[in-house]
Amino acid sequence: MSPEDLVKALRVLPPVSDPRLLVGTTTLDDAGVVKLSDELALVQTVDFFPPIVDDPEYYGRIAAANALSDVYAMGGQPLCVLSIVGWPKELDPEILGRVLLGGQEKIDEAGALLAGGHTVTDTEIKYGLACTGTVHPDRILTNSSAQAGEMLVLTKPVGMGPVSTGIKKREVGPELAQRAMEQMATLNRSAAEALLAAGVRAVTDITGFGLCGHAKEMADGSDVTLEIDAARVPAFESAEDLISQGILSGGAKRTRAYLGEQLEIGSGVGEIRTKLCLDAETSGGLLAAVPEDRVDALLADLRARGTPCAEVIGRVVPRNSARVRLV
Repeated sequence: MSPEDLVKALRVLPPVSDPRLLVGTTTLDDAGVVKLSDELALVQTVDFFPPIVDDPEYYGRIAAANALSDVYAMGGQPLCVLSIVGWPKELDPEILGRVLLGGQEKIDEAGALLAGGHTVTDTEIKYGLACTGTVHPDRILTNSSAQAGEMLVLTKPVGMGPVSTGIKKREVGPELAQRAMEQMATLNRSAAEALLAAGVRAVTDITGFGLCGHAKEMADGSDVTLEIDAARVPAFESAEDLISQGILSGGAKRTRAYLGEQLEIGSGVGEIRTKLCLDAETSGGLLAAVPEDRVDALLADLRARGTPCAEVIGRVVPRNSARVRLV
C-alpha cells in the first residue's frame, strides 16, 4: 500500500489518549508500544508480504527478518511471534513447510518464541509475523526524537527494490541474487544493540517507503528536516545499473508522489541516485539520528559487529519548507 493511501486511511481513526499507549499511529512509527509498568512495555508489530525471491527458505528468512526489524527499530527485544500465512490450495504444503522453516531460523536467531499463527486459503502466497517484544519505557527508540545537529547513520546499503525486481525478471545472476538474499535475511539485532549502547534515541528502519519515505516520517515526527547526501548513500551491488536499465519496483514512483513538495532534490543529484533513494526496500537497515560527538565510536562499534554497512549519509537540520532534502 502506498504511504499516501495509508495516511488517508489512518485519518478516519479517532485519536487515542490512553496514557498506556506510549507509541501509536500518530507518528507512523515502526511499531506500537504499550506500557505495562514503570519498568516494562510491550512492542507490537505485524508485517507480511508475497514472495520476493523464488527460494522458499530465503523467502521465509527475509519475511521474518523484515517483521522482527520493527521491534529492533523501537529498541526492543523480540519475545514471541505468531505466523501469518496465505496459501493457495493447489500448492504443495511441503513448500509452505520450507517457508516456515526459513522463518523459524530467524525467530530462533532473534531469541524469540513461535507461539502459533493463523493460515487462510488465498489466491496468492503471503507470509509474515506478528511480533511482540519488550522494552523499558525510558529506552524506547522512536522516529520522533531526532534533533537538529545530529548526523544520519545507515546500517545497510539500499537497492533491494531494483535487485529484487531484477530477480523476478531474471535479470540478476544467481551469485548476486544470493548476496542480496543474505543481506535481506540479516537481522537488525546487532545494529540496534550498537545504537542502544551509543545512547541514540531516534531510529527508523528502511522498508517499503524507501529511504526518502521513512526519512520523511522521521522528519515529520521530529519536526525537523533531514538532509541526505545522495552521493554518500551506500548502494547495493549492481542496484544503480539495474535502475539505469529501468528495472526497479513501483515503490519509487509511489513514494515520489507521496512526498511531493516535501522532497527537495538538489541540482547535482542525478535521476538514478534519486530513484535509488526513493525505491522500496525489503528488510532494509536502520536509519539513526546520532549526536555528532558519538558518531565515530558508533561507526566503529557497528563495523566490529559486522553490520552490512555503517555510513554517515547526512544530517538533521532545523525544519524548512521541505521535510527531506537530497543534496
